[in-house]
Amino acid sequence: MAAESLRKRSGKDKSSNPTVKSSKTKKEKDKPGGINKWVAVLCAVLLTIALVRVLYIKPNNLTSQSYLPLVYPECCTGSEEQLTRLWGTYRPQVYFGIRPRIPESAIFGLMWMPVHNPEYVLNHDFRHTSEQSDLKSFTWTHHDGNKFGVQVLQDKGYILETSFAKTNVMLQDWTARVKVRTTGAAESPQAIHLYWYLGIEHSQSKVRISRIPNGFSVYGETAELGKFHMRYKTVNADVKIMHNAYNCGENIPLHLLTDYVKGKLKPIPYTGRGPVVTPIIVAFDPASTACSESSNIVIMQLTLPLPAEVEIVYENLNIERTVTLEGAHFDELIRTYIKDFNNKFEEKFQLKSKGYDDDHIGFAKSTFSNLIGGIGYFYGKSIVKSSEVEKPVYYWPAALYSAVPSRSFFPRGFLWDEGFHQLLISKWDNNISLEVIGHWLNLMNADGWIPREQILGNEALMKVPREFVVQNADYANPPTMFLALESMLTSMQPSEILDHHSTLKKVFHRLTLWYNWYNTTQVGPLPTTYRWRGRNGTTDRELNPKTLTSGLDDYPRATHPTDEEYHVDLRCWMAFASRSMTNLGDLLGINVDKYRETAAILSDNDMLKKLHWTGDYFADYGLHSEVVGLKSTRVAQNVMEKRRVVRKLPQPQFVKVQGYINLFPFILMILEPTSPELGHIFSTLKSDNYIWSPYGLCSVGRSDSYYLKYNTEHDAPYWRGPVWININFLAIRALDHYAKVEGPYKDLSAQLYTELRRNVVQNMYREFTKTGFIWEQYNCKTGKGQSVHPFTGWSSLVVLIMGEQY
Repeated sequence: MAAESLRKRSGKDKSSNPTVKSSKTKKEKDKPGGINKWVAVLCAVLLTIALVRVLYIKPNNLTSQSYLPLVYPECCTGSEEQLTRLWGTYRPQVYFGIRPRIPESAIFGLMWMPVHNPEYVLNHDFRHTSEQSDLKSFTWTHHDGNKFGVQVLQDKGYILETSFAKTNVMLQDWTARVKVRTTGAAESPQAIHLYWYLGIEHSQSKVRISRIPNGFSVYGETAELGKFHMRYKTVNADVKIMHNAYNCGENIPLHLLTDYVKGKLKPIPYTGRGPVVTPIIVAFDPASTACSESSNIVIMQLTLPLPAEVEIVYENLNIERTVTLEGAHFDELIRTYIKDFNNKFEEKFQLKSKGYDDDHIGFAKSTFSNLIGGIGYFYGKSIVKSSEVEKPVYYWPAALYSAVPSRSFFPRGFLWDEGFHQLLISKWDNNISLEVIGHWLNLMNADGWIPREQILGNEALMKVPREFVVQNADYANPPTMFLALESMLTSMQPSEILDHHSTLKKVFHRLTLWYNWYNTTQVGPLPTTYRWRGRNGTTDRELNPKTLTSGLDDYPRATHPTDEEYHVDLRCWMAFASRSMTNLGDLLGINVDKYRETAAILSDNDMLKKLHWTGDYFADYGLHSEVVGLKSTRVAQNVMEKRRVVRKLPQPQFVKVQGYINLFPFILMILEPTSPELGHIFSTLKSDNYIWSPYGLCSVGRSDSYYLKYNTEHDAPYWRGPVWININFLAIRALDHYAKVEGPYKDLSAQLYTELRRNVVQNMYREFTKTGFIWEQYNCKTGKGQSVHPFTGWSSLVVLIMGEQY
């Protein structure tokens, strides 16, 4: 049709003028009709260019990096400050693993099992990857995110202690120690198999292994690390080694390492003499131990009587040294680091001065150490899609330096979690936080979108259900990085801001692109409204279609998702982001008038009330039925499934669900201190059957029809009752704010602050002492920790609550 229109406008439609010839003389070409022909051609070209841009260039933005300068280079080989964090325990997905922040380089790790019945222990007691069901507990007791860490792991009848330390930045040497002792229980083993491995990730390498009197010696070389030497040995050279063996493999995928090792181990008779009597042990087949220089896997086995102690000494052979970090030198260094850690912890969080005893402080140290000790380094390609491409495609290869929510269940990066993580980590070390935030912002594509779940590499992929692998570029996540940056900037000294000025400017420019992406792709149907994308408006399998993009997953929204709904929490996040952009720009001397104006509009309490106030609380608006349920329905012969039934026709209205969503204008401090709505929230917060409990604020009120309701036949309630620590932290933080500013509700806010803070801290401490874990959520009725554990992502914010560091 476009081509036909162009022909008619140019007067050259051959179908209406059959006498037109196919060629023309120069004179004919110079006529006005000839000019019109070239206009038509030009229009056709422009139309083609426009179509190409729509069909090809836009989708390419999906997998194209932002043109803006990277906040930090992917590999920390630049400044001395970055080099201090080259090596670390950056493998949270295993119980004890070490690697450099270099893509496709060398990784190191520990596997173990007790000397018991071989068939049983291989199937039940072999340890490597972090799991929820294996150990009675595992926790970093001390970790500074940089130079050292000490971890305690309690297994069946025995305890392991792992430690890691490094000294000189330029040497890039490190040492690890593993101690094992029995608990004296009936199930305690007499001996332990300890396996230490070196794996090379997809790079050209050379490896050579040999035995030494009390262990093994490995010489290696990779393109990234150069030449190195590693010794795996007993600390006491006189200890009797029951068995030692090694195995090498070529082209072994590292994410399949557990299965590879278990497949190579065989029961063999034990004929040794000593304190341990056992008829059989598990060892590598002697015929399979040959190594070549091209091996990418080396696994070394030491079988030792308990108690046992081994150390791994890694040395960079590209630089000469005078002292080796081992034996007594290592012991002394660990003691020094622990002392320094304890002093810094008190300086930062002041728990002793607040009256906490040693047990509570130990709880806080462990909680903090698990968060910062859970920082990982990942490399790979995300799988992404959008509404503008037919099939999922690969993102560019990227690195991510990030904390994780849970080593056992979520050992990967999550966008909205990370902002909460950095609230705590930044109080300890701004440099670490800026690098983490920089890595996340480096993942921004040309449109300003950041994938909300980072599944980089095969090890990360193994822990992810298939339906969550592909990341959709139309979907957002709460922009919590603004929370971390706002907190960080308010606590920075002017000299620190000056030191980081260049980095912060790069951060600001990337935040600008990110902010603009939100402000154009997540808008709602009315001016100043916003809507989360990604809800399923056609399903009848869910009681209330999930809003995974909001981070609150199954929290009840409008029962019938449409483009006409709008969400109060996202509007509050955008108000907060606008305010943060204003503050950061002012600090850097950048003109931010447009953000200031937007912040003023979105913070206008009258407009907020008009859009979202029900008369009793703030709420979403959308097509909603107040009477729905799940009912068993025959979907095929002899097949029954629960499907949603709507017992009252949906209408455009406020979504009157009592819970966390009601609080967002308060917890993100959008409400003025004099706001009547703020007073109403405070006065009703402790109402019977609302969300107050002795353990924290519950996600949905106890009298609400959605309280503890399954979303599908098998989907247990997630954000429909349990106490979540991230939202409780925001509420406690906001109560502290309103208790310190002038207003009619100042005293009431202070009272609520004291009670809620006490409830959260006491319950989390009680559950930690009872179970050994920090939990993802806590039961609203009993306070019992539940769901994922250990969960020292945003649940670690209890440390800031204890220290009153907001």
